[in-house]
Amino acid sequence: MGEAGGSTGDRVAVAEDFVAEARTGLETAVALIRHGVGQLDDEQVWWRPREGMNSAGNLLLHLAGNLRQRFGSVIGGEPDGRDRFGEFTERGPIPKEELLRRFEEAARRADEILAGLTPERLAETCRDQLLAGTAEKTVLGVVLQTLTHLHGHAQEILHLTRLQLGEGYAFRQPSGVPPELRGGA
Repeated sequence: MGEAGGSTGDRVAVAEDFVAEARTGLETAVALIRHGVGQLDDEQVWWRPREGMNSAGNLLLHLAGNLRQRFGSVIGGEPDGRDRFGEFTERGPIPKEELLRRFEEAARRADEILAGLTPERLAETCRDQLLAGTAEKTVLGVVLQTLTHLHGHAQEILHLTRLQLGEGYAFRQPSGVPPELRGGA
């Protein structure tokens, strides 16, 4: 960029690139989660390594709630009916397909909201209710934090899947995995 802040055209291009990358990041995380959860049965989705830890089912509920709250409510202005406590205390047996439906519905709505973000909207400040209290953040900041959170839990779901399946775990890209780790995949 040239001068401080750059030209309007530069800001528009950067905003468009950011939104495109954010949508790709959302799509990537959804695909990772679908890949991991897709290998589990309904019982395995609710398995937890020990009582104080989350199951993939809890994480799916949590991510659906987080996406609806952050994108729908904080950015989109929709009513917030989130039950964060319930996301973590649920013990099932909500079927895997229902959990995925709820999560993917929240992700689809998040993508719709992302697609409509303009440079001006990305720079707007909004109130974000966090566990530590209310924070003022830009819309861009809320998007970044939410996608980082989503990717972290996507990796956690993959880890829970691998813990349960061991050598039966099917890698997304087996050609990039050393033969001794593929388990015949």
